[in-house]
Amino acid sequence: MASIINVDNIRAVGSSTTGITVDSSGRVLFPQIPCACVTLTTSNTQDSSNPYTTTGTAILFDKVSVNQGSVYDSSNGRFTAPVAGIYEFSYSYLKDDDSGANVTWVNLYKNGSTYTGAGATAYDENPTDYAQVSQKLLIDLAANDYLTLQLMNGGIHLNAGGQYHSIVFKLVG
Repeated sequence: MASIINVDNIRAVGSSTTGITVDSSGRVLFPQIPCACVTLTTSNTQDSSNPYTTTGTAILFDKVSVNQGSVYDSSNGRFTAPVAGIYEFSYSYLKDDDSGANVTWVNLYKNGSTYTGAGATAYDENPTDYAQVSQKLLIDLAANDYLTLQLMNGGIHLNAGGQYHSIVFKLVG
């Protein structure tokens, strides 16, 4: 015998915040899922030169288009996991063609230390061409673990809108 549960919203006991919504078409929405989407533009106060060449410190992405759950802090460049789980961390950048470096690369850091998981470094070795470099990772994080991205060598080509550089961070499970 099949059972049917009819529900529009699901909330934690004693909470007034909706965790899951099912709309009239049967679509399931997660209005509280922790996620962020940020980009790097020429308005960046950390390094507004073009190309961006600040190495050895977290990149401060200055254009925040989504920051649900306040998971991204633009003052220190940290993406912080509010709850334990598997997070998607995907990023891309446009390597500058004339930064003077033979190799441009970035490293991912977890809690201030180099992340040693698969795909933690993305680089391009062609010194005379622009190149779009990207990575997509699934990372197991504990509550309050944080991720940052650092330019280690070379340069990132900047533009006003930031459409060539982005990070997406979200809880997926």
